[in-house]
Amino acid sequence: MTLDDIVAKVTDPYERPARLYPALLALLPLLALIMLLYGPRATALTGAVTIAVSCGGLYLTTNFCRESGKRLEEKLYREWGGRPTTQLLRHRDTTIEGVTKRRYHAFLASKINLPFPDKDQEANNSAAADEIYQSGVRWLLNHTRPEDNKKFDLIFKENVAYGFRRNALGVKALGLLISLGSLLWVLVVEGVFSSPNHKLVDITAFSRMPEPATASLIVSVVLIVSWLFFFTKSSVRTAAFTYAETLLRACDTL
Repeated sequence: MTLDDIVAKVTDPYERPARLYPALLALLPLLALIMLLYGPRATALTGAVTIAVSCGGLYLTTNFCRESGKRLEEKLYREWGGRPTTQLLRHRDTTIEGVTKRRYHAFLASKINLPFPDKDQEANNSAAADEIYQSGVRWLLNHTRPEDNKKFDLIFKENVAYGFRRNALGVKALGLLISLGSLLWVLVVEGVFSSPNHKLVDITAFSRMPEPATASLIVSVVLIVSWLFFFTKSSVRTAAFTYAETLLRACDTL
């Protein structure tokens, strides 16, 4: 079973990019190492993967990735000061200009049959105000599903981007561990750490390294850099607030 065959088994347009891809990225250095260095002898592994996928391994993988992301999400919300959509609806948040925000408040208040708090009410009881904002957002989520109307495709795409980054950050530790382990394995196997001159590192071993080993090494290095510098709390926050603002814009189109 090839990687394309595995990916093809997940057909849900959200689950594949937001849950499966982060898990596969975490496993990619290991898969590259096995297939590039031991491909012809990896028939047993291929059989094991096929059995695992057939027995629900793929479903388990996507659920593990989702669970890791959701657990992280609650921590991020606390660090950020609340859910992004709730923050954007608060009077004290200035991301969205006041005129537009009042329009969103009026629209959502009419949908949930509950008046939105003014500045003073929000300041006096922020928890109660947040509950009203979240209720309005819940109504908005229920009425902007992409399967119901294609004009909400942009909202869906931003949600996928956020889910991908959040879930990837959730499995970041595992991804880094696999990437570093794969990197060290190649270096040891190719003699970089076993210098005949009793040096710690044999630099000349890199020039003798076969192409498959070099390719595996590059995959591991690229993933290490990605885990360290792209999949961060900052990048997840950017995606989260972009998705939240895109969702709120639907108030003007519904």
